[in-house]
Amino acid sequence: MKRPTGLLAAPFPVPSPVLVAMLDELRLAAVQPPESHAELQRLATLPRPWDPGSCSGDLRSLIYLWLDEVVEWVNTEHTWRVDQMIPICWMQHPHIVHELAPAACARWEASYAVTPHPLEDWHKYTLPALLDRSARRVGPTGCPPGRHQAHPGTSRHALMHERQHESDRRSRRVADAES
Repeated sequence: MKRPTGLLAAPFPVPSPVLVAMLDELRLAAVQPPESHAELQRLATLPRPWDPGSCSGDLRSLIYLWLDEVVEWVNTEHTWRVDQMIPICWMQHPHIVHELAPAACARWEASYAVTPHPLEDWHKYTLPALLDRSARRVGPTGCPPGRHQAHPGTSRHALMHERQHESDRRSRRVADAES
C-alpha cells in the first residue's frame, strides 16, 4: 500500500466488488431481515467473510488478498512498536487469520456509520485486542521478518491424528454415549 502523497491518514483498503456486495447484503439483512422462510434459509447459508473457513474458492482468495492489504494498512497506520505489528507471515498463523478477518470486516462496516462511535469502538477495543492477542499468541520473539517460526505445537497436533489416539477418543465417545 503506497501512501498517496500528502495524506496524513491513508484510507482503509477497499475489498473487491464481490466482497463489498456480500458484506452489503449481510449488513442490509441485519438491519431488515427477510420475511420469507426461503430467503432466511438462503441467507443462513451465505458465506461470512469475517469467517474465512465458511468461504471457499475464489471468494476465499479475495478475502486473503484484501486481508493482506489490511495487514499492511494496520502495520503502517496503527503500529509503532515492532513487537505489536502483525507479522508478514500472518497467513501461516491460523489464529491471526481468524482474528484478522472479523476485525477487518468490523472496520469496513464502521465506515458506513452515521456517527463516529463504531469507528471509535474499533480503535478503542477491536484494534488493540487484535494486536495484543496476535503478539501474545506468536510469543515474545514473534516471527522476525523473513524467518517464520514453525508452530511449536506441530508434534502435538500430529499426535492427535495418530490412529491409536483417534481410536482411543472414539472408544471414549462410544462409552460415554452408552452410559
